Amino acid sequence: MTDSTKTYLWCETCKRSYRHTDAPDDLCPVCNKEMRPTGKMTAILRGLMANELVASDLKTKHRQLIRLIWTRNGMGEQYYRVLTPDMPYNKFEARVTEILCQGADEGWVTFVLPSSPSTDESAYRLKFQDEARFIAELEKIGQPDQ
Repeated sequence: MTDSTKTYLWCETCKRSYRHTDAPDDLCPVCNKEMRPTGKMTAILRGLMANELVASDLKTKHRQLIRLIWTRNGMGEQYYRVLTPDMPYNKFEARVTEILCQGADEGWVTFVLPSSPSTDESAYRLKFQDEARFIAELEKIGQPDQ
């Protein structure tokens, strides 16, 4: 058993470290991949090296923005309560974010963003070209083994 007060969790995919309280099931809150414990100093050094060797991870930031858009105003929690999936909330959030990214790639979801950063949250939204597809994908999450 690892002492969570002396270690951090490292995500190899995102190249970031997290406190155990930020990921109680040891899954990355951004990409939902399993993380491994690492010492504090190692986490700091890996983070610095990852930032030096790799340009800003726009893909991760993009996914975070999509997650923020669909979960705002408690929508994420509402979907979670209605579907009652057999998974922790952060895993559910990552799964729905992945579905929405896939939907954007396939053209049945569109994300609307203002041309420059805005304090008006309604300027950040998603539109469904095929709402039935989204509902079908959500229903799959609510079923066992999904």
